Amino acid sequence: MKRPVLISICIITIMLFCFPLFAQEQLMTKLFFDNWLRKATSPLEEQIRQLQAAYAGMEQTAREIRSRLSTEIKVIIGQTTAYIEGKPTPIDVAPLISNGRTMVPVRFIGETFGARFSWDEKTQKVTYTMDDLIIELFIGKTAVRVNEKNVTIDAAPVILNGRTMVPVRFVGQHMGASFEWDGEQQAVTIFR
Repeated sequence: MKRPVLISICIITIMLFCFPLFAQEQLMTKLFFDNWLRKATSPLEEQIRQLQAAYAGMEQTAREIRSRLSTEIKVIIGQTTAYIEGKPTPIDVAPLISNGRTMVPVRFIGETFGARFSWDEKTQKVTYTMDDLIIELFIGKTAVRVNEKNVTIDAAPVILNGRTMVPVRFVGQHMGASFEWDGEQQAVTIFR
């Protein structure tokens, strides 16, 4: 009987001495894994930081390009000076208010935005072409064709000093521009 008890005591003693080693081995394994994981992911984290910085740079570049692609034109009622991006530019005919509508020179506005124009004397038609947009204006008529679709505008185009004048609302609605009215200065700012 002494022998099984002695064997049991030996086994228990060995377990008591070895258990802390097993626990320490687990701690060392976790420590080893944490270090390995940190070393393995640090290059990825650095790449993520570099990508974030590159993305921020691309966003800034995109904002700068958008600002260069948009154009701001300011015209003042009764004045033959317009302002393109804040720079004074002479225009042939001053914007005016007629029957409660602000009329602007369509050619000046359109060419500033990059459009091409043609004039048909016989039909009194101005054709405005820009990218995939084709607008046909008929002097004295509120009927307009936009990409071969008939549209009615609130005031007919008129010729003043050899220039076609159209309502600024038309510019905003059909030429892809927006505008702001400054009643105090009697000025219209057109953005596209």
